[in-house]
Amino acid sequence: MDLAERDLDALRVLAVPEDVALTVVESLPPLMNPTALLVETLSVKTRFADCVAHLGDELAWDGPIVGINPMFAPSLRPPGRTVAAVVHRSGRAADLLLDDLRRWGARVQIVSADHHDRSCAAVQALTHATILSFGCALADLGIDPDGAAALATPVFTTMSALLARVSGGTPEVYRDVQVSNPYARAAREALSRAISRVSAASRGESGVAGFADLLDHAGLSLGDHAEDQARLCAHLFEGLAS
Repeated sequence: MDLAERDLDALRVLAVPEDVALTVVESLPPLMNPTALLVETLSVKTRFADCVAHLGDELAWDGPIVGINPMFAPSLRPPGRTVAAVVHRSGRAADLLLDDLRRWGARVQIVSADHHDRSCAAVQALTHATILSFGCALADLGIDPDGAAALATPVFTTMSALLARVSGGTPEVYRDVQVSNPYARAAREALSRAISRVSAASRGESGVAGFADLLDHAGLSLGDHAEDQARLCAHLFEGLAS
């Protein structure tokens, strides 16, 4: 059954911070309709998963519970974009929700709570920290924006576009990515070590071989996606060149 054919009057949405959600979840079961679906949209899934698991047999309601995290800004439409989903407790209503997301064109990726948080530390926390570090470095160097734009390479233009997006975003959202994820700190520390590694490979004694090792090590993170990402980069840069 399509969502449009369901009873939307039964839909209840309550937006609360994570600490509030973790506190009230124990009070929800007695209030839940037997056929209800509980959906959480927290940016961190492991703490909620632990909370639900620890409730165990004390739950007066055994309906399905799903966590979703759209991996794109709210202003963007779902078609072709990824929605991470954590099925805390399975059930028909959970399956229907995931089917609706697919019907709307989203690419639903079902993952465990821990996999979600570890991956988001990389694709969000690490990525944002890298982009913000790039911007801070430019500011500290005193680079003239007009002069840099006049000589910009496609790579610099791409990084500048990402910087404009992140630095122009909502501070609370980007701070939450860095603060709430339990693996974000490790991601930032890895970034710091990586910068030191680039500096070490750039010293004269390391030679070309040392820098080649650096490139090889960095490329390992792409795995089997290296060729696809290279083609995407070429396509993007071709657009910039035109």
